[in-house]
Amino acid sequence: MTRTAALLFLAIALVVICLPAAAVSLGRRLPPYLPEARGEDEDSSFPHLDQTGSYPIRLYLAEKQEVIKLDLEDYLVGVVMAEMPASFGLEALKAQAVVARTYALHRLRFHGGGGCDRSLQPADLCSDSTHCQAWVDPALAVDRWPQEQQEEYLQRIRQAVAETAGEVVLFNGALVEAVYHSTCGGKTETSTAIWSGGSVPYLQSVRCPYCRHSPYYRSELLVPYEQLEAAFQQELAWPAGPGGKSPLRVAATTPGDRVGVLQVNGTRLEGKEVRRLLELPSTDFSWEFKEDGVLFFIRGHGHGVGLCQYGADGAAAHGLNYRDIIAYYYTGAEVGPAPP
Repeated sequence: MTRTAALLFLAIALVVICLPAAAVSLGRRLPPYLPEARGEDEDSSFPHLDQTGSYPIRLYLAEKQEVIKLDLEDYLVGVVMAEMPASFGLEALKAQAVVARTYALHRLRFHGGGGCDRSLQPADLCSDSTHCQAWVDPALAVDRWPQEQQEEYLQRIRQAVAETAGEVVLFNGALVEAVYHSTCGGKTETSTAIWSGGSVPYLQSVRCPYCRHSPYYRSELLVPYEQLEAAFQQELAWPAGPGGKSPLRVAATTPGDRVGVLQVNGTRLEGKEVRRLLELPSTDFSWEFKEDGVLFFIRGHGHGVGLCQYGADGAAAHGLNYRDIIAYYYTGAEVGPAPP
């Protein structure tokens, strides 16, 4: 295959890969719908919250292909259960509840009134973590916890949602795009390094000293040479030994010190594209050539933008409350009641 044909094939593949796909609590998150960058206005027909944060929503259960109705605050209990380990500190769970509420309301208010398009039936949100937010039925999800801690964990999550009822993350009085990820690996990323659109002031790179306890803080992944050649759609001249010339070179880094552009022989690929092609946990990686493949050394898990979930847990352990945690990861943002 010629290089031109290879690049065309890769471009088509990436279009398919980049269709709404995101993450669960321990990794990825949907590319944000940013009205600031796209010139969108809030849907004025959206019913606003009362003082308790109550609002009925229609949730499409992707695994059952059916729509259920429940209150927003009850929905958030299932989201927090699905998106964050129940063993995390209460202040981290509160931060997750506020962020998840903000994410849901932002998606509802700025989605043109069309709801969630994953369902053929009318629905506001879905339980598909690759499209909206993950959600589990609390009555069923408790079984995955140790029996002696089931009641404690459930009550703590309900407490986190109840004690933050109606609260959202705001920047200049407006809802933020409250994206989040599992583990930043020491430094979060800016939104412009991951998604197209203008710079978002509250989604900037910040150093994170709080997520070292994450099992995803540092990891390794061996990718066989055959897989690399198939992913990049070209023959690569791999070095015969440690002193050989590498066909891989970091051509640019991001504000979060991740791989912005990787040069593969003469082809330049964005780091986020390489991550998708090789299924790496994040774009913060280096490598070493081995006899049977390339050993990648990875920092963190997820896109790295916004709230670092393991960082939130570590910050809570250091005495930060949920408001402090949110202000730390969303530059210039604050917690307050949902705007009218």
